[in-house]
Amino acid sequence: MKTLPILCASIALINPVAKAQQRSYVDAPESFEVASVKPVGPVTSGGGRGSDAAGGMGSGCDGGFPKLEGNRFSVTTTAYALITWAYGYNKVWGCSFVSFGDLLIGGPGWIRSERFEIQALMPEGSTAYTLDQFMKGDAPQLEKMLQAPLRDRFNLAVHRQSREVPAYALLPGKGGPKLKPAQSEDRRGMGVRRAAETNGQILTTIVGRKIEMRDFAFMLLLNTHRPVIDRTGLTGEFNFDLSFAPFDSDAPGDSGGPSIFTALQEQLGLRLENTKAPLDALVIDRAEKPSAN
Repeated sequence: MKTLPILCASIALINPVAKAQQRSYVDAPESFEVASVKPVGPVTSGGGRGSDAAGGMGSGCDGGFPKLEGNRFSVTTTAYALITWAYGYNKVWGCSFVSFGDLLIGGPGWIRSERFEIQALMPEGSTAYTLDQFMKGDAPQLEKMLQAPLRDRFNLAVHRQSREVPAYALLPGKGGPKLKPAQSEDRRGMGVRRAAETNGQILTTIVGRKIEMRDFAFMLLLNTHRPVIDRTGLTGEFNFDLSFAPFDSDAPGDSGGPSIFTALQEQLGLRLENTKAPLDALVIDRAEKPSAN
């Protein structure tokens, strides 16, 4: 079996549930002290769903991760990704699902295809966030600051709109769950790897150690392109390996590996059931391409 590179190695960047901030931000600064915006050209990492796991799986999420160094914030990415961060969509679903679920509606095509370099300086006394906090949507003051250059330089205007989208409920399967409880000495982490079998079939494997069901549900979201709601009733942390045929290539009559639905039942004693989930979409009323500072 030929093992391919791990696509998502750190749970720190994918945890969908962020802890609430304890401090009040009523009097906190809501704009950067200095911010520059520079167009740098089109996305070059390749588009389309599933094409760029590191950059957010395409469709506007492509681009580099931000850097947070003291009170300096910098990133080169699309306006699409900036909007998802600034308005808190990384808090629950992340940029990748905003794209899959059509939760960012409207706007000109360049917001998904053109990249911009953002260099910004946070005012003295601003909260010192880690990159982990920001990528999990646990940096409300910084989110507010990002909204300012989007309004001022991109002339962005948006409003929220509730919509019901297809989803899956994660439930115990026939015969009950087959999950292994994690041990205290286990090291916490979750990732995805792909390996080529001898018959040429590419199998996806989700590997988890000391993982709660809510985090596992989020990894299923990334592989089914629908929100997955944990209704297993299971508490605690678990270890697992789930191997299945890639979701996009799985079709009736496929002679390769099991579908994600079959693999869940056979390997983990779980199942996915079709349902609906009410989610807030962000509608772009206006956006203009900025020129360089």
